[in-house]
Amino acid sequence: MGLDYSQKRLIGKPLGSRRRGVNADRLKLYAVLTGFLSLLVSLATLIVRIIK
Repeated sequence: MGLDYSQKRLIGKPLGSRRRGVNADRLKLYAVLTGFLSLLVSLATLIVRIIK
């Protein structure tokens, strides 16, 4: 599974406690949500393939 743009930025950016701000928190939330939605799409695809 490939990484989303926000996930790549989150991994590439050091998240030190000093420079952590709203943008980093927003980016983390977006990365978690896109990962969760990707998981749901994968599960739906798997269920459809099993049914066929």
